Amino acid sequence: MEVGKTIRNLRTESGMSQEELAGKAFVSRQTISSWENGKSYPDVQSLSLIAGLFGTSIDALVKGDLPMIDARIAEEDVRAFKKNAALYGTLLVASLAIAVVAFAQENWLALAAGALVYALSLYFAFLVDHDKKKYEVQTYREIKAFCSGASLDEIKAQRVPERLGVSVMRKLLLGGCVGAAVGVVTAGIVRLL
Repeated sequence: MEVGKTIRNLRTESGMSQEELAGKAFVSRQTISSWENGKSYPDVQSLSLIAGLFGTSIDALVKGDLPMIDARIAEEDVRAFKKNAALYGTLLVASLAIAVVAFAQENWLALAAGALVYALSLYFAFLVDHDKKKYEVQTYREIKAFCSGASLDEIKAQRVPERLGVSVMRKLLLGGCVGAAVGVVTAGIVRLL
């Protein structure tokens, strides 16, 4: 982490000890040492204070760390996206299983619980859809590339423009087929029970 080296250089150039800088930045000397040795990263308030003390900007302090910061943000975003997608899928399957069993046994309380689990799965579906729009990933191929760590520029370069009518028609057909398949499976399970 370059910010630690930058802080150390600014501190030594000004003839300040770690203890003196710690007092002015309202942190402990150990915290200054951790920053300078790359063991931890200063928060925004500390960066602002240090930048003001040395007459520089936050941008100048973190300039060398921007690629690392971008990579860390991307990792966290991918992790959150994967978690939301996994929760959506799991809750959707669970709600379907609960609904089928509850319907077969005519247990309306269990059916209500299944509906609640389904509503929760829709919340995670909303989060996944929000992330897809936020990161501009539209197809399964793009989602896979995003989850594998590809940059957004690489994903956009692979994008093939699709006409709106074709996209809407494909979604309608897919939704109808999935709905019909779920209905057939549900009816078959109910007959078996």
